[in-house]
Amino acid sequence: MKFCSKCGNEINEDQTFCTTCGNDLKNESTNETPPIEENTSTENSLPKEEYQRIKDTNPAQKHTTSNNKLTKKSKISIIVAAVLIVAIIAIVQVGNYLSDPKKLEARFQKDVVTNNVSDLANTLYCNDTRLTVDNKNVVPLLDYFKKNPSYYDEVIENLNNDALSPKDLSNINISSSNTLTLTNIGKKFLIFPNYKINVKPSFVDITTTVKDVNFSLNNTQIGKSDTDKSTKEFGPYIPGTYLILANYKGKYVTLNHPYQVDLIKTSNGTATLSVFEDMNYLNISSDYPDAKIFVNSKDTNVKVSDATNFGPVDTSSKIYATTVIGGKTLKSEEQSTTSGETDINISFQDAINAQTDVQAQLDDVKSQLNDLLQNYASGLTAAINANDFSLVSPYLTYGSKLYTQQQANVPGSHAGGDYESLVSANITDFNISDDSQSGTINTSETYNFVSIDGTSINKSYSHVYKFQYNGASSGYQFTNRQ
Repeated sequence: MKFCSKCGNEINEDQTFCTTCGNDLKNESTNETPPIEENTSTENSLPKEEYQRIKDTNPAQKHTTSNNKLTKKSKISIIVAAVLIVAIIAIVQVGNYLSDPKKLEARFQKDVVTNNVSDLANTLYCNDTRLTVDNKNVVPLLDYFKKNPSYYDEVIENLNNDALSPKDLSNINISSSNTLTLTNIGKKFLIFPNYKINVKPSFVDITTTVKDVNFSLNNTQIGKSDTDKSTKEFGPYIPGTYLILANYKGKYVTLNHPYQVDLIKTSNGTATLSVFEDMNYLNISSDYPDAKIFVNSKDTNVKVSDATNFGPVDTSSKIYATTVIGGKTLKSEEQSTTSGETDINISFQDAINAQTDVQAQLDDVKSQLNDLLQNYASGLTAAINANDFSLVSPYLTYGSKLYTQQQANVPGSHAGGDYESLVSANITDFNISDDSQSGTINTSETYNFVSIDGTSINKSYSHVYKFQYNGASSGYQFTNRQ
């Protein structure tokens, strides 16, 4: 197909001139459509309406005009596209730089060295939604790093390896021994990987033998045991070292004890702790079933006969009982339980033996005091009759009140002229100190008085004597008389 080189009109192969514009086609050999040459001669040689019709219907002319318009629009489009491409490239580069896992690992190290708990908390993540990662909760981990630098070096080495090939959150092995793992947790701004250091949550299983033991972790109440011989799980916590305080207040004992727990060196993220292992319930028996039980010197108001499954008490508890035997209140031997012990027998045999020994000792003291009274009463009458104070002075403590009184009374009584003799002297009551070194006796004494004219009369007296033991003479002496 051929076209006129002047007007672009389609022509036949054998035409020698253009029937539209009259162009000479003898020398035209191209099949391409030549551009329309807008010259004055053509425009002037044709009517204006005909020329405009030819111009409007000329495909080559239309094509040229259209290309000129697209070029202008393309300039703006190209500029906008270039700006967008540059911006996208810049954003991608900045995003890749900011999301570089190596930068996160370096930031973590800096936060640890500078104690920046706020930023450290922002670098960490935990996929257990029960664990809040905040400024307060990361302190135990930071403290652990400070106290265990070798462990910190181990963590950094693991994070450096993770930075070369970050783990995907869904592929983290929960049984891994690593407490911290550099992890891809999703996308940032829809396109960039979002890296965080994932924290493996830690738990603690607390076992106790009794219920109602309260637990606090780092001074924060976390719960209590619900039943006897139970194990209860608490957590999750950020790995670190924690102080767990166990408190128990029961009928007979009140206990509290701190326990330190390392949640870094755990088995599968769970530490185990046993508290108050020595607490137990007891079955108490005795040959005196009505004896009352005391724990740590406190009356429990429980008789031995009712002390089945008694407690709980611990191995530090001091247990004894009291009962009345022969009018005397006796105390049994004091007992302490051993861990795991469930049966104890309270015996009063030692108390009975001691009571027998005490009674024997008291009987001996009473016998000595009775001899003292007899010797004193007869010695006093002999001293008065002979006007010789030395006959009574061995039975008196030297320098005591009674010693001074009798030293003055003997000569005066002798001057009265009566002859005195002892009829009887008996102890009606006595009290002695726990160390048997002093005490008092009550007496009933009768004396016979014979006057110069031979008249005889008996007179009776009741006295209270104070006495004390004289080590030098290895015996008792009187110090006062009322």
